[in-house]
Amino acid sequence: MKAYIKTETELINPDADYYSLSEIRKLFNPPISYVTIWRWQKNGTLRLTPYVYGSKKYYHIDEVNQELKRHKQSNK
Repeated sequence: MKAYIKTETELINPDADYYSLSEIRKLFNPPISYVTIWRWQKNGTLRLTPYVYGSKKYYHIDEVNQELKRHKQSNK
């Protein structure tokens, strides 16, 4: 998604790409639920910074990829 996403404290880089929650859950095989993502964020398994636009959360692609790589290495 390339768009201006503004939070209360900062203007997010408009040239950066972001994943929505539905895109993140499809990166897992089989796809995980929204509740699983929420639980993993709450207990620190996935450390992602949400960028809120309206009522939706978006996550920076580079940060998501780093966390997924870290998550896969910790499960080995």
